[in-house]
Amino acid sequence: MVAFNRVVLAGNLTRDPELRFTQSGVPVANFGLTVNCVRSKNEEVDFFDVTAWRELGETVTNYKKKGDPILVEGRLQFRTYEAKDGSKRSKVDVVADNVHFLGSGNGGSDGNGSGGSGSARVSAASRGGDEGGSGRRGGP
Repeated sequence: MVAFNRVVLAGNLTRDPELRFTQSGVPVANFGLTVNCVRSKNEEVDFFDVTAWRELGETVTNYKKKGDPILVEGRLQFRTYEAKDGSKRSKVDVVADNVHFLGSGNGGSDGNGSGGSGSARVSAASRGGDEGGSGRRGGP
């Protein structure tokens, strides 16, 4: 059986990244990403929840804020959880492997400390996988 799970999204943060820590002290950041798709005269907007682990999550949290443009490379992760009302829910999240800080084009900070409108690449290659190393994580 062939399996390939890869996603590349470019868009803007819908909210400031939120950094939390697992019970074992591993940092994990969560943020929203909006992607605009223009087809002919119609414009569609898609919203994605993104998770970034360890140093990658810390870096995104330290340098990016709501509205900033970024490019995320990662994989899709399906998860189920129990909502506050007791019902079972499921959703698909993006787990980031790499994040590229894209320039704003207006001379603002690009997240790499240069203050220019270029781009910076942040990689999770040294993070060693998700919490527990299984590629899955529980909870909401």
